[in-house]
Amino acid sequence: MMRGVSQTSEVEKENFVIQELKNHLHQVLRFSENSLLRTKQESEKQQKADYRASQARVAKIQQEILHLRSQFHNLLMENREAEQALRKKKYKVETEIENWIQKYDIEMGEKQDEYEELDIIHKEEKAQLEELKQRYNALVEEFAQIREEREIINKKKVEAEQELTRMMRAATLIQAVWKGYLVRSMLKSRRKRGKGKGKDKKGKGKGKGKGKGKGKK
Repeated sequence: MMRGVSQTSEVEKENFVIQELKNHLHQVLRFSENSLLRTKQESEKQQKADYRASQARVAKIQQEILHLRSQFHNLLMENREAEQALRKKKYKVETEIENWIQKYDIEMGEKQDEYEELDIIHKEEKAQLEELKQRYNALVEEFAQIREEREIINKKKVEAEQELTRMMRAATLIQAVWKGYLVRSMLKSRRKRGKGKGKDKKGKGKGKGKGKGKGKK
């Protein structure tokens, strides 16, 4: 019986360990999912913000270009005599446009570098996610192994209980047979003693009779 209680206690301990592993696995999965979602949202938010800012600057530059060209065209049509001045102004405007374009190219290059850095971060986070998936698969495999071991332990427990029941039945049967044997032995011993006493009494009676006869003769 003590052995059965000890095995039950071990099984309960193992069940507690399994439950703790389940809780830990659930916390790890929830943390990884939240971290991945938060990182993805921040990355998407930053990319959208950068894209909107870039589009706004491009639109602004394009509007300025269109405005300057329209202004140049109107001035050219209105006054041919101011052509030289307009050419100078055109040169100045085109220089400014070129500067804006260069500035735009520089800013786009910087944004490209930022995008590449974000892409590197995304790849690193993707690698971390893959590692978390591998850990999760390992934990799932470990959990399956623990569950299989638990089933084996339960099976052994049932077999042990069945074996204990058989042993108890066998012990009870042996005790019953032994008690029956003892009772029969005691009865046989009493019978033999009773027969021995009867023979002794008969022998003594015969001896007395023989002695009396000899005296008479």
